[in-house]
Amino acid sequence: MRHGRPGLLAIAALGMVLAGCGVPSAIDVPTYLETVGLNDVNLAALPDGTYTGAYTLALPPGHIAMYRHVGVQVTICGGRYAGITIVEPQALAAKSGFLSLVDRIEAANSLHVDAVSGATYSSRAMLKAVEAAVTR
Repeated sequence: MRHGRPGLLAIAALGMVLAGCGVPSAIDVPTYLETVGLNDVNLAALPDGTYTGAYTLALPPGHIAMYRHVGVQVTICGGRYAGITIVEPQALAAKSGFLSLVDRIEAANSLHVDAVSGATYSSRAMLKAVEAAVTR
């Protein structure tokens, strides 16, 4: 009796594991995001102006994509966020959830705001990019 090609099945399974498919993340989202915390920024100490920053968030094991990268341009006026523009990726800049995230940051004058639902990692990468812009 012939059993097919078990070698091909094993190779396919190994490929999925190496690609991160079907492998649960070794760390849950809240715990992982604690390792990528946000720092408080004293905006009052910054001169008015426009600052640029970027951040690349490496994702935990088990994700198909390996990272989220966001670049921003941040305008500070009178110790407040006066404008935040997502420079890259362009597709993110056009999403209403991220436009809303910008509005929340500006209204709260803080990076400690709720993430975009369903886009937790991209949200954190964006918040870290804003932080990078105003702390350099």
